[in-house]
Amino acid sequence: MTNRAPLPRPVSRRLTRTMLCAGIALLVAASLAAASLVRVPASTLGFAGGSVLRPGLHLVRPFQRVRLVPLSVRIDAIDLERRTGEGASVTIRLSFDYRLDAGAIETDAPLIAALGLEGAVRRAAGEALDAIPAGTWLPSDLSAARGGGLPLPAAALQAIDKALGLHGVIASELTARAAPSGSLPPPENFASRTAGQAGALPGAIPAGGAMPDVERTGARLLMIGLDGADWDSIDPLLRQGKLPNLARLIARGVRAPLRSYDPMISPLLWTTMVTGVGPDVHGVADFQAIDAATGRRVPITSRFRKVKAAWNILSDAAEASDFVAWWASYPTEKVEGVQVSNLVVFEALRPKPPGSQAAPGITWPIGYFDAIRPRLRTAADLTYEEIRPMLHIGRDEFAAARAELLRPPSSKDDALNRRLAQKPIPLAMTILTGTRNYATIAADLAARHDPMTAVYFEGIDMFGHRFQHCMPPRMALCPDQDYRAFRDAVTTFYEAQDSLLGPILEAAGPEATVLVVSDHGFKTGDGRPSDLLPFTTEQPVEWHDQEGIFILSGPASRHGERLASLPTLFDIMPTILYLMGLPAAQNMPGRVLLEALDPGLTGSHPVRTIASYEPLGSPRSIAAPAGEGAREAEEELLANLRALGYIGGDATEAPGHAGGAGEQTQVFYHRNLAMYLLKHKEYAKAVEQLLVANQREKLPKNYQMLSEAYVGLGRVDDAIAALEEGLRTIERNDPEAVLWMVQIDLSRPGGPAAAREVAARYAALTAKRPGLDDAIAGLLREQEGDRSGAAALYRKSLAADPTRVVAAQRRFAIEGADRARDLEPLLRRALAKDRRIDEYHNLLGLILASTGRNAEAIDSFRRAADLDPDNARFAANLGASLARAGRWEEAAPACEKAAALDPSADNLMKLGSIARRLGRPEQALQAFARAREAGDDGSAPVLGMALARVEMKQVPEALALLRERLDQHPDEASLRALYDDLVRKTRTPGSAPDRPGSGR
Repeated sequence: MTNRAPLPRPVSRRLTRTMLCAGIALLVAASLAAASLVRVPASTLGFAGGSVLRPGLHLVRPFQRVRLVPLSVRIDAIDLERRTGEGASVTIRLSFDYRLDAGAIETDAPLIAALGLEGAVRRAAGEALDAIPAGTWLPSDLSAARGGGLPLPAAALQAIDKALGLHGVIASELTARAAPSGSLPPPENFASRTAGQAGALPGAIPAGGAMPDVERTGARLLMIGLDGADWDSIDPLLRQGKLPNLARLIARGVRAPLRSYDPMISPLLWTTMVTGVGPDVHGVADFQAIDAATGRRVPITSRFRKVKAAWNILSDAAEASDFVAWWASYPTEKVEGVQVSNLVVFEALRPKPPGSQAAPGITWPIGYFDAIRPRLRTAADLTYEEIRPMLHIGRDEFAAARAELLRPPSSKDDALNRRLAQKPIPLAMTILTGTRNYATIAADLAARHDPMTAVYFEGIDMFGHRFQHCMPPRMALCPDQDYRAFRDAVTTFYEAQDSLLGPILEAAGPEATVLVVSDHGFKTGDGRPSDLLPFTTEQPVEWHDQEGIFILSGPASRHGERLASLPTLFDIMPTILYLMGLPAAQNMPGRVLLEALDPGLTGSHPVRTIASYEPLGSPRSIAAPAGEGAREAEEELLANLRALGYIGGDATEAPGHAGGAGEQTQVFYHRNLAMYLLKHKEYAKAVEQLLVANQREKLPKNYQMLSEAYVGLGRVDDAIAALEEGLRTIERNDPEAVLWMVQIDLSRPGGPAAAREVAARYAALTAKRPGLDDAIAGLLREQEGDRSGAAALYRKSLAADPTRVVAAQRRFAIEGADRARDLEPLLRRALAKDRRIDEYHNLLGLILASTGRNAEAIDSFRRAADLDPDNARFAANLGASLARAGRWEEAAPACEKAAALDPSADNLMKLGSIARRLGRPEQALQAFARAREAGDDGSAPVLGMALARVEMKQVPEALALLRERLDQHPDEASLRALYDDLVRKTRTPGSAPDRPGSGR
């Protein structure tokens, strides 16, 4: 009998699974570690978030963008735009050699990480020029500029050189030349000039003429835009089973709120989603413009857009896309695929005579509209049974409204700007007809299975603005008769919209990944403004909510999760590009939403980046010029916007137009840009836009915003002068401006006397606004040292107007969280009226935290930080509250942001402590060291640094740190205890300890 080796014992299934999971975990950890390890080459600095990375290897958060900038190189052309005192646009071109001062540039690290060195230089130079009179930097005769422009005077060069030096950029051989905008040749891209010298990151693609390769992800994308859709309205309907299509998408994907930005105006927001940049860059900043040739008001057109949109980029990559009804898409552009402009709904609203021609540029290809027209429905096809669930009206009312809607427009109607749209029943019929037609078109195009199909629906927003005040619970703003007729209008339209999604999803098929987004939310329930109808002229955004909806569903998404992070509108375009197999662009401030995507996809397709798509591919090409053929559709669109309060005025003719070609801007175009720029602290650019806005039309809000911009620039005299000019020149004076003037005066030396003089001079005006005099008197009383008297006056002011933020801030500052707890109900009442008062969410969080309600405090601090992402106080408070709850992983990014925005010793100490908690000793060491440099000369930074060194297995270095400190401060017990403990653990037997501070 042959001896055989014993057979191996079978491995248990549980053990096999354990080994397999461990292996997978190790692979994931290794891939994340690799993604987090960045090499900064020699003679280069890296910028990540708020940190400067010196040459060598560094750990950063997985997939965090790192910008690499040479320590020294020649920059041949950086352009910045400025305006002369007469309003002419001028390009200033800078060229210089530079070297980076690694220490001084620390403060600009967040800016360079976000904008690159070119953006930081442009900002510093622009602010330097804005701080001196235009005559100091403008060549005497700019009209003589030829070729490369005229050199700037020496005073301007000195100002720019000094500003760059203060920001850590030491320039030499500096030249600056000016020329009328558009007359200089395009500058070479800075990123492509420096990429070879700096060393590109893995996956980064330098900009050039050719498009990057498409790396097939296997994803086919269907994007659905639902203007104004809000989770507060959707979730109750989901629970009732009334939105089955959205419910299926959510079950197969991820959901989250989607953060918007101010001003929350549809053309700006939807254009940001398909360009990835803000309105200051993409150029679509209003609902309407003025036809320069006729003076006629027209909807803003595609010609205002200054950058490429998703359809342009995909066309350049030879990828077909189909976009339906996007804002500012008329006239359409020549693309790979199909474009259906936002005028088609009005072109198809009424039956047309046989043989009638559609307006040129209404679709691309030009013949698509004729091909799809037989499948579209007009308002004549709408039945009473279809409208009855939404509007509880009789058949006679329906028939009369339909007849009125179908009546061909007459010249008299044109003169009145089709006031018919102001009536709720015809407006609802128009919305429902258009929504169905766009759904029909979207289903037709989705069935083609092109790489991307996108459709925009505006009906939810339009129904909200016309009927949201009549939703239960009934508001006093809604009369009894309207409540009976319209109480179910909004919810039943949500149901109709969901039903119309069914055929589109079926046509796209289960292989399509579906992205559903809204540009903003809508206030509901008790959060609705009680004193403002949702269609009040030029104030409809008061009913908008900062958070819209985000759903990603299908093969490319994760399944069944709510995202912990809060996506923004800026994240949509980078995510679209990623799914389409294209790199994200570094000039887009958003990011790829990797946490929403299938891990298998992200593991096999790393994020790639390029500098910009603008110099790549083909120039944009309009399919056909806008013309009179679209006049009826344009006026229908404007009439609907007017009915919903988005625009004002009845005249189609703009008074006092200058004539010329193309379209001209109105006051709101420039004010919208200024609001966006103020939110981003681009004060000099905001001043430029507000000065142009005042040239268009002087309005009180222009002057208020102008004063805010001047204060941001430190030009307080100009701020007060702007407010006084507004009070002097505009009949509809806003007395709140006096409160702002008093605040400004009190903030500067010698200001109290001026503040009292201002208060006395405008006393008759401020007496007209309840509680305003009390707030002003409180500021003056507090300045005099009577804090209790001031607090009493602030209480009176808030009783009259709970939204007067300065009164709440000052009272809280005087009394503290414990004594100001009765502020809580007042803050909640004010936030019920306007949930966008970021400072009130912050104050509420402080009160909640002081009473032990930390979970509620976290929610309040998070909302404040979401509303103002650049506010260091809000980020720090959020991080501290999360740390108190032991939620260290969530606390870390909040504290990182706080330290980046305000590198104070306190913020850096919090960051170091949290980094230690998370086992990140390198980050902790850096934070504690920076806290010491920022002025904390106590023992805490040294203790933190020493502990971090110990955790990094650098005990000798930790002992050296402690010994140095104890030699100067021998009585610091915590340091002494740590030192003695480390010595005991490292001392050789029989040796005597070295006692720092003892003379040995």
